[in-house]
Amino acid sequence: MTTNSQPSPALPARQRRHLFNLTVALAVVLLGLLALAVAAANNGPTLPGLASVLVGQTVTPIAYLNGTPVYAPTPEPTRPLVWWWNPPPGTKQFGEAPGPTSTPDHYNDYMPLVQVQAALPTWGDIEQHPEPPPVAPAPDWPNGLDRLTHSKLGVHVIQNNDSYIMEFIRRARPRVVKSVGDLGWLSDVKLVSPNTVTVGRIAEQNEDWVQTMTPEAAADAYIASQIERYRLNPGVDYWEGWNEFVPVDQNRMAWYARFEARRACALQALGFHAAVGGFSVGVPEYNLMGVFLPALEAAYQCGAIFHLHEYNSPTLSCGVTANQVGIIPGAPNFGSVLMGYHTLRYRFWYEGYLKPRGLGDLPLVISEAGLEGRPNPGGPCNDPGGRAWKSYGDWWVQQGYGPSGPEAYVNLLAWYDAQLRQDPYVLGATLFTAGASGAGGWNAFDLHDIFVPLAKYAVALP
Repeated sequence: MTTNSQPSPALPARQRRHLFNLTVALAVVLLGLLALAVAAANNGPTLPGLASVLVGQTVTPIAYLNGTPVYAPTPEPTRPLVWWWNPPPGTKQFGEAPGPTSTPDHYNDYMPLVQVQAALPTWGDIEQHPEPPPVAPAPDWPNGLDRLTHSKLGVHVIQNNDSYIMEFIRRARPRVVKSVGDLGWLSDVKLVSPNTVTVGRIAEQNEDWVQTMTPEAAADAYIASQIERYRLNPGVDYWEGWNEFVPVDQNRMAWYARFEARRACALQALGFHAAVGGFSVGVPEYNLMGVFLPALEAAYQCGAIFHLHEYNSPTLSCGVTANQVGIIPGAPNFGSVLMGYHTLRYRFWYEGYLKPRGLGDLPLVISEAGLEGRPNPGGPCNDPGGRAWKSYGDWWVQQGYGPSGPEAYVNLLAWYDAQLRQDPYVLGATLFTAGASGAGGWNAFDLHDIFVPLAKYAVALP
């Protein structure tokens, strides 16, 4: 068969070499992408099946509680996710849709943050982000910092309805801020103080589950009911669970330990971080905390933090002592370490349980702190009685703690702050509470009047 086509001329040698090199380069790139995909599939976090949310995967127990395994992700413990929050100058940030208590003019649509897994050598190392320049001077307020304050006194907020809240954060740049319910504004906190640790809580809990569900199933259901709100609030670093659960006995504490262990590791597998514990002031008793240890071990394994509440009256130092047995029932003598039944109670858990087990650098947040009074006079330390700090102002002035109630309160808090700063595992304490003006029984706690003197203290602290 004849044809009119002519054979194609051969490519010059130089072009053949370029074509060969290009083919090799493309092959290397494809192999590299394949290797990264395999590594990502093999190295992701694993977790026992989270009902309706996660697919079950192979796990190994990290501890046993009365014969029941407590699980953590495999393989070995991983570091917390690092939150990169470094927008270019002028970039608008995004938070939850604004509500009646939200900071005005700072909200738009939700956009998720980029998360990067980082291997850090110790719990004490926290990724640092560039700080914005200090804010301009303003009447009454101190000049703003260009870094985190050296104080560990932060703020607890129930509604972001007071302009002093953000003004304090802009100037003092506290180490920890917590909010309950009203959460979207924590994105604003990250804008003005990107290295502040933020804690959030959604006020929902059903303690009937203790009698009707396994702790693992309860933790799964709890997360599933809140997961969308976690995703809508990227300004929250750590998510609390139940508030002030009362253990009562070993069985309830054992249930709660498994619930919190599951919640901590489940949240890590979903890309979030938990704050476990949440015990009220004056609880638990010493021996019951030993039953809660599996939850703290899981928290250490799964990038969570420990949190609890501390209050006292008529001062923060009332009842704090050292070199005594039984400061709280069942506790041994820890020598010269200052501890108390109400404030500095957290040191019992670290000295008695966590440090001996190699968990002494588990981060701690005192997620509610401050002055909560007794209803009647005649308590320890000549307590005159009162609801909260506002009830004690005149008495403090009479005792010489300061020229005014707010300044006296800050002076008393400075003692507590000095103690917190001695313990490197303490991230900070959030003072209860801001945004409480007109909020029923919480008005006596409202922090509005102390924000200016507290900012002056936080800024001046060397």
